[in-house]
Amino acid sequence: MNEDGCASDKDCSRANGDLLVAREGSILRLTLNRPQRRNALTDAVLLGLRDELAAASRDTTLRAIILTGAGDKAFCAGADLTPGDTPFQPDFARLTLPMADLMRAAHDCHIPIIGRINGVCMAGGMGLFGLCDMAIAVDDARFGMPEVKVGIFPMQILIVLRDLIPARFLNEMCMTGKPIDAATAFSIGLLNKVVPAAQLDAAVDSLVQDLLAASPMANRRGKYALRAVEAMAFPERVAFTETAISAMIQTQDAREGLAAFNEKRPPQWKNR
Repeated sequence: MNEDGCASDKDCSRANGDLLVAREGSILRLTLNRPQRRNALTDAVLLGLRDELAAASRDTTLRAIILTGAGDKAFCAGADLTPGDTPFQPDFARLTLPMADLMRAAHDCHIPIIGRINGVCMAGGMGLFGLCDMAIAVDDARFGMPEVKVGIFPMQILIVLRDLIPARFLNEMCMTGKPIDAATAFSIGLLNKVVPAAQLDAAVDSLVQDLLAASPMANRRGKYALRAVEAMAFPERVAFTETAISAMIQTQDAREGLAAFNEKRPPQWKNR
């Protein structure tokens, strides 16, 4: 039994406040569980997600994380603006904010994160969406940043969205608050796939199976490298990756993968 209450080789489920946590073999499912509020975010939910991603990153037996919302109406409608629940209450004694802490944990997580977008994705929900490495949405999902309509601007979530959304679309979405539909989101590269609601789970499962067929070691080291080179200039990127590929070739997964290729058989990954 690990520190999260789940055995790494068994299925289990539990609740972390308004966050449901389910372990299914090597897959971790995180579900925002506030459907009555369209899965709106509170500090507790953000910090729960932070803790789960930090713990997941230390678990080398995990292969994928699925992030979704409860119900069939909303993935996440953003911050809960109900008095007393909103994450926007000022606390000048706090040096870091929950959303920023979550972003740091997601950035440091070396496990692929799949967004299962089951409905409306707005404001802070777009921040969660931006933390995902891949995303599949239902065809009636909508994506937007309506913060300007309540007198603020999507400052924090732009950190994870500015490289995902083309500049003209990003400017319009931020400055007008006007949402886009799933078809538009797919057309500008925000989604891997758009499907009818009845096909959402099958599409997500298919993507998970593709991940499971790949080397876990390659994916972990690869995601680490993708994050590490973000702030590097070209010469540093070249130097980092030439060192990284030399180390990767020495892994047992690389040796097994090359042997399986030459022997024309499926690889048996060692995860080492």
